[in-house]
Amino acid sequence: MTKYDADVVVVGLGALGSMALWRLAARGVDVIGIEQFDIAHNLGSSHGDTRLFRTACFEHPDLGAMAVRSRDLFRELEDVTNTTLLTLTGGVMIGPPDSELIVGTRQAAATAGESVEELSWADVVERFPPHASTDPSYVGLWDPNAGAVRPEASISAAVQAAKAAGADVRVRTKVTGIREISDGVEVETEDRTYTARTVVVAAGTWIPKLLDLPGLTPVRTIMTWFRASEGVLGMDRMPVFIRHINDQQTIWGHGQIDGLPIKVGAPDNEYNVRPTDPDTIDRVLAEEDIAAARETVARYLDGIDPEPVLAYTCMITFSPDHQFVLGPRENGSRVIIAGGDSGHAFKHASAIGEFLAGSALGEPTSDRYAFVSPTRFQLTR
Repeated sequence: MTKYDADVVVVGLGALGSMALWRLAARGVDVIGIEQFDIAHNLGSSHGDTRLFRTACFEHPDLGAMAVRSRDLFRELEDVTNTTLLTLTGGVMIGPPDSELIVGTRQAAATAGESVEELSWADVVERFPPHASTDPSYVGLWDPNAGAVRPEASISAAVQAAKAAGADVRVRTKVTGIREISDGVEVETEDRTYTARTVVVAAGTWIPKLLDLPGLTPVRTIMTWFRASEGVLGMDRMPVFIRHINDQQTIWGHGQIDGLPIKVGAPDNEYNVRPTDPDTIDRVLAEEDIAAARETVARYLDGIDPEPVLAYTCMITFSPDHQFVLGPRENGSRVIIAGGDSGHAFKHASAIGEFLAGSALGEPTSDRYAFVSPTRFQLTR
C-alpha cells in the first residue's frame, strides 16, 4: 500500500491550478500545490492586469452557466480574502446579425438564463464613441454582467485562501515527470518525488511536455495597451467589447480601469499568434510584434493613439476545437488535465477550479460538460 504525501497534488498554480487548490482545500482535502515559478508570475498565461469577464460567452452555449458560477465564486473569494477581483461594468458584442459572435452570445445568454440588450448600429456608435467606424450593417448585444477580472490578484487570493484552509504550497519547484502507479500517481520534481491518490495537471503551456499531449498547441502572443488621443477613455465610454472583423477574427479590449491604459487585442494572425516552446519562448518584443495592434487601433477604433504605451508577451494553449480540456486523461485515470485555455479561460477559472476539485475526488460529471472532456478526441500519440 502506497504511503501518500497528499490526497491530491496540483501541478501549476496559475489561473486553473490556483482555483483548484482553493476549492480542494476549502473542502478539507489534503492537497499540495506545486508551482515552478513564484505565485502570480508573468511567465505563463495568467498575467496582464485584467482579463475580460462575460456571462454570455459565444464560444459555446454551455459556457454561460460556467461563467455565472465563476462570478459567484469570485465574489466568495473576494469575501474570504477581503480583495477586489471582479468589476462588472457591462460589455458590448458588435458584429453582423448572423455572425457567430452575435448568434452565439445570444444563445449562451439564453442557456444561462441571463439577459442581453439588443442594440442597433446607431445605439452602438452613440453610446460607445470608439466604435464610431463600425459597419452600419452591424448590431450590438449589451451584456450587463460583463467586466474585468484581475488575474494576478485572483491567483494570489486563491492561493492565500487555500493556504488558510490547510493547503501546502511549494513554489520555485519544477515538475519533471508524472506517472500513474497502481494505486495513485507519482509527481517527480528536481528535488524529490511526491505521491498522491490523484494529480491535477494545470501547467498551462507546459502540459504537452509533461503529459506528452501533442494535440495541445502552445502559442506566443502579445498584449498591448494604449492611451486616449485626448483626456480619459474609461469603461463608461469604452466598456469591455468584442468586435467582429471577419468569420475567423475579432478584436477585443476595454477602456481605462484601475489607472491602467486602454487594453486592445488585435486579430490573430500568423505573426502575433504562432507556435512556441514555453521553455525557449522569445520574450523580446520586435517591431513586428506590435504592428498588428497598431494597425488595429488605427483602422478600427476612434479616439485612441495607435502607438502602444505597453506591450508584453503572453502564451495561450489551443486545443483542436478551441474548447477547454478538463477532466481525467482517460476513463479511470488518476491524472486530471486542466488546460487548453484557447485564450478564453480566465473568466471561468474559479468554476473550472471547482469542477477540477470534483474530478480529482472522483465525483460524477454532468453531461453538459462533455464538450470539455479530454476523451472527446485522441490527444496522446
